[in-house]
Amino acid sequence: MVAGRRPRLDLETRAYFDVGDRDELSYEEKLAAYRALADDYFEADRYAEFCATSLAHVDELVLEWVASPELDALLVDTVRRLYPSHEHERFVAHFRGLVGQWVSEQGVEPAPSAS
Repeated sequence: MVAGRRPRLDLETRAYFDVGDRDELSYEEKLAAYRALADDYFEADRYAEFCATSLAHVDELVLEWVASPELDALLVDTVRRLYPSHEHERFVAHFRGLVGQWVSEQGVEPAPSAS
């Protein structure tokens, strides 16, 4: 267990039915109560802290990978394996365009392609 969290196998659905049976609660209040139960069950605050501390750099890593020549080579290899040869040029250009647009929108220039 990487996070040191022992998985819970029982959702204890009775608590959800108890909320649903409360006639004095509005629909919105019931939704808020369901959300509180779910946040507690999934330890949402602890997960948010984990993301903020242990995963804070993931966005930069993904951007670095997507903008890399290695991803471009993988893209070309994948197109060559999956598409008929007469469609290679078209789909390599198409997928490079999509990847390049996303990378540019992040404020980074994509790496030059290998081919």
